[in-house]
Amino acid sequence: MEFTTRTQIVPLGYEYNRVLEPIYRFKADKVILLRQPENKDFEADFQQELVQELEDNDRIELETRDCDLFDINNAIEAFVNAIASCESDEVLVNVSTGSKITAIAGMIACQSTAANPFYVSPEFHNEDGEREAPEAPPVEEVGEISELPVFRLQGPKPDQLAMLHYLENNGGATKKELIEYAREQELSFIANSKSKSEEGLYQLLDTNIILPLTEEGYIRVIKEGRQKRVYLEDHGKEALLTFPQSTKENQ
Repeated sequence: MEFTTRTQIVPLGYEYNRVLEPIYRFKADKVILLRQPENKDFEADFQQELVQELEDNDRIELETRDCDLFDINNAIEAFVNAIASCESDEVLVNVSTGSKITAIAGMIACQSTAANPFYVSPEFHNEDGEREAPEAPPVEEVGEISELPVFRLQGPKPDQLAMLHYLENNGGATKKELIEYAREQELSFIANSKSKSEEGLYQLLDTNIILPLTEEGYIRVIKEGRQKRVYLEDHGKEALLTFPQSTKENQ
């Protein structure tokens, strides 16, 4: 799908470069800035300067929205509504600014939408421009402690994770090798099926493993000569790290 507008959603925390630089680097056409409503009269000078710079940029369309940066439910709602308002755009979400609450809220919102989150790492330098640890902690005082809700991620099914594990350990495989492994391990999509013909096994593999994992970006299938080989994508490696308890050990 081709997009004509690139929108970036970013909470306005006590940051400057981590807000501004990604906007310019990723060439955002529109910016939705989430701001703490009751703090607009108490924002730091550098925050107001940042907003003013965006307002003065004729190329960028700036929209500001109220968001309680320290309330998980309000922050999730703000992100979801902001993403929904630009569903025809390519949407990037900056989860490195604002509070830790907004970072969590931004990730939760991206899980159920097509928006893409990103994180900007901070760096600390001395007067000579060399990297070094900060002299004092960025936050000195502690405020309210809030309990956060837990949202369970739904990852690949056990049979699919077993196949991802196999692909990782073997650097890829043919469909025939995947079927042989599934039969050896008695994976349910084959063990519980009445289909035993070669054509039926390949169809089971495609329906239960290849197609869903390809659609989710976990694997890719490449034609090499007369055969097709299946390879693990980076997203598949991330799934194995995220759901380690569900993977089957390779024999």
